Amino acid sequence: MPDPHPAILAAAQAGRHGEAVAVAVAWEQEALRRHGPRSQQAVHWMEVRADLARLAGEPARSCELWIAAAQARLGLSQEPGEPDVEGAVDRAHHQWEQIEDPARARELGPALVALRERVPGRKAGALAAVQRRMRP
Repeated sequence: MPDPHPAILAAAQAGRHGEAVAVAVAWEQEALRRHGPRSQQAVHWMEVRADLARLAGEPARSCELWIAAAQARLGLSQEPGEPDVEGAVDRAHHQWEQIEDPARARELGPALVALRERVPGRKAGALAAVQRRMRP
C-alpha cells in the first residue's frame, strides 16, 4: 500500500482540508484498531491531524490535538526531554499563541501550563509566557 502522507499533504495544500482530514482519520482509525489507542501509530495520526488543522488555519484545533499528542506520548512513558515530546509541546504552544479568541486560549491554557511544567522545552521562559497570557 502506498504512503498516504503525500496525498494528504497535497489535498491540504490544495485547500481540500476536509478531504485531507478524512483520509488521516481513516488511517488513524486503522491504527487504533490494529495497535490500540496508546500506540505510537495512533499518536502519529493524531499529530498528522494537528498539522492539518494548522494548515487549515485552525490554531485552536491544532493546539488541542498537539496537547493530546504530547499527553499521549508522555502516557507512553516517553521522557519529557525526548524530541517527539518536546516537539509536540512546542507545536501546541506555538499554535496556542496563534489563537485570537481569548476565551478559547484560556480554555486550552491550563492543559498547556501542565505540559510546560513537565516539558519546559529548550527555549527559556516558555512556561512564564503561557502563564502571563493566562492572567486576566
